[in-house]
Amino acid sequence: MSAFSPLPSDVVTDIVLRTLELQLDSPVCDVCTVCRAWQSIVSQNLGQILLHRRCDDIPYALSHALRHSKLDVATWLMSRAASLIESNFALLEVVAAGQTELARILLTAPQHPAHADCCGGMALVNAARKGNNEMVLILLHAPHHAAHACCQDGRALVTAAQDGHSEIVRTLLDAQQHAAHADSRDSEALVFAAENGHIKVVCMLLDAQQHAAHADCQNGKALVNAAHNGHNEIVRTLLDAQRHAAHADCQDGEALVVAAGNGHSEVVRMMLDAPHHAARADCQDGDALVESARNGHSEVVSMLLDAPHHAAHADCLDGTALVGAAGGNHNEVVRMLLDAPQHSAHADSDNSWALVYVARNGNGEVARMLLDAPEHAAHADCQDGRALVEAAANGHSKVARILLDAPEHAAHADCQDGYALVEAAANGHSEVARMLLDAPHHAAHAGCRNGGALVRAAENGHSEVVRMLLDAPEHAAIWCNGRALENATRNGHNEVVVMLLERWMHHCIPQIGAMGEH
Repeated sequence: MSAFSPLPSDVVTDIVLRTLELQLDSPVCDVCTVCRAWQSIVSQNLGQILLHRRCDDIPYALSHALRHSKLDVATWLMSRAASLIESNFALLEVVAAGQTELARILLTAPQHPAHADCCGGMALVNAARKGNNEMVLILLHAPHHAAHACCQDGRALVTAAQDGHSEIVRTLLDAQQHAAHADSRDSEALVFAAENGHIKVVCMLLDAQQHAAHADCQNGKALVNAAHNGHNEIVRTLLDAQRHAAHADCQDGEALVVAAGNGHSEVVRMMLDAPHHAARADCQDGDALVESARNGHSEVVSMLLDAPHHAAHADCLDGTALVGAAGGNHNEVVRMLLDAPQHSAHADSDNSWALVYVARNGNGEVARMLLDAPEHAAHADCQDGRALVEAAANGHSKVARILLDAPEHAAHADCQDGYALVEAAANGHSEVARMLLDAPHHAAHAGCRNGGALVRAAENGHSEVVRMLLDAPEHAAIWCNGRALENATRNGHNEVVVMLLERWMHHCIPQIGAMGEH
């Protein structure tokens, strides 16, 4: 060993770290064994090489020790820090692990003590993120190069406020030197605290003795965030702030819109009743009404329609609110919009899209509301019968009957060349298929779309529908459609195959014989 040739530092580093990793990752980790592994290498006249290894070696090894809670190993590693850079990186690892005693050791080491303000105060930011107030205090009161509470333009404060660490927020704001500013980064700490519902932190930031946060910061973003999440107490605090109070109508009423969309009725009421800069119920062309109607928040819809000033219009945005409510099966909201005393919604707005949606959803009650509206009633045959097609495709026989029997503008069973029948047949909705075939006027043809109904029914094995189509009194030629037989055979629908073959034999063989006689 005395003739041992020094190895390159990177090779030594790999040996040391591999030894540590193997020991620390093993099921049984003997701290003494790890230390001896280090000492065995150092004792072979490699001390100087280790002192010149890459600056990130000790922090990397230290992270392994801390990950496995091997504090004795970690303490020994820290004592080997050969430079300020290594000490600082070790401090970051210790802070991330929440080891306050190890942090004190690093900050007070006789040689190469770590700087608490290293990396622009990143140690403090990490401690604030972890919610470790003891670590924050250690860093702020370090004997040399203490961390600044206002580091990185208040990033530590923002991080603590975002996660609701009120004790750390107070520590940072009350620091004797370089205290954090509550309004740093345009009061970003307030924005995050309001969004996440941390009322205690919000009050601290607004009540700071110096550099207090502004409740109306970032064009009311704090208010919008709080309103979006329904944090009633925070909304009230922001609106009632003594200085720079938030405006309820900020961003053209965005706070009202998001609160209405999420059904936060108390927040909506605060916005509409604010003594100054109250939000308008019809802001953004009625988007608050649209969002609340789409999500079925009937209480909010009522507030917006009944607002004493600038009430929302039920027919705003060409009936978008009605379409959204109908599509969501919100019957009560649909009724409110249709019965609004002024600017009531039109049931036929946007080419009766509301009727199409309720037909798709099978909502017969709303379908009748739309068709029976005293003015601007929806047309059952709207969009070339699309409502009937949607009802047929989804097997909503009640709605299909309503559309076919409408006293005015009744849907045609043969609309779109019988597409409703094809969809009903494809999905096996025999009751709807029967309605379409038996309609007294404009009945669907069993052979429509070149036998498409039979082809789709046979393909999916809907034997009842297949028989219905084969027995149709008109257009009986559909039974000879070869595609139907091919699809049924390929998909193994034997009952349908037999049915088609029997019908073919019944009709075709006599015809072939007659042709032979001639």
